[in-house]
Amino acid sequence: MVVDDEPPARRSLKRLLAAHPDLAVVAEADCLAAATEMVGKVRPDIVFLDVELGDGRGFEMLSRTDDGPDVVFVTAYSRYAVDAFDVAAADFLVKPVDPERLAVTLKRLRARRAETQPPLAGDEPRLSINMPGEYLVVPHSRVLSLTAEGDFTRIAVIEQRDRLICRLLGHFETELPSPPFSRLSRSLIVNLRQLRKIDWGEGGRARIALGPEGREIALGRAAARRLRETGIVS
Repeated sequence: MVVDDEPPARRSLKRLLAAHPDLAVVAEADCLAAATEMVGKVRPDIVFLDVELGDGRGFEMLSRTDDGPDVVFVTAYSRYAVDAFDVAAADFLVKPVDPERLAVTLKRLRARRAETQPPLAGDEPRLSINMPGEYLVVPHSRVLSLTAEGDFTRIAVIEQRDRLICRLLGHFETELPSPPFSRLSRSLIVNLRQLRKIDWGEGGRARIALGPEGREIALGRAAARRLRETGIVS
């Protein structure tokens, strides 16, 4: 995420970041208030944050967010460097940003994140979720369910908010392996490995709970019958 109250500065930094294919700019903001709100919604891994914004200083954002992303301060004023490291910033860049210096910052961030985040098991396949202003790559094991909503598909992911993607459910059915993913109805695909509970109801209906949060989904007769046919329940 890029935060700067000057559009040319945001464009310049995004152009430099585009040279690194393992990064995607998922959001941008032009003031402190918008940046603070956006961080909570988008949950970026890294924020490139200007110090002097129209409605305050970037340092204030760190005090407003808990368990937030890595923050790299980007400013024209080198005098803020000490303050930046006092608030545990990941790094400090001076405008105009030098591409080689940015590359050093990104190398440090990759190493830092590798130390603090558990690696994925083996070469686990992932699902790409691409939306306006946001790009996510989610391991299959963390996907709970996919639900058709007209021309859109709602994707539920462990410990994250749902994402609504402008793609038909059938597109994902061909992409996701079966098992563990099973299409129980015209409008629902579930990850059977995340099935935690089944409550059988009257008339052949059922209610299931998925994932550690126990997200509940009601199943009609046909979907409940297909769930039985998967062989994972009696």
